[in-house]
Amino acid sequence: MQNISLIAALEGTQHKVTTDWFAIMATLENREMNQDELQTVYDELCAGLIVTTRGLTLAKINDNNSEDSLLKADDSAEDIFI
Repeated sequence: MQNISLIAALEGTQHKVTTDWFAIMATLENREMNQDELQTVYDELCAGLIVTTRGLTLAKINDNNSEDSLLKADDSAEDIFI
């Protein structure tokens, strides 16, 4: 398992925080999740699913910044005449 960026929320609240997989994994281990269950949660997050378990709702943060900069570069190139 690699570290991934996550958004986490406590069930029943609207407060969200950014965190990472290693921090959440330690929390879930303290809440008595075994390695197979942790692997399942990790796989579901990597697949883009929102996961609710042990009082937490988790979602992977997708890094779209690099895609946005590429799109902007492509748009500006349309204005150049050769």
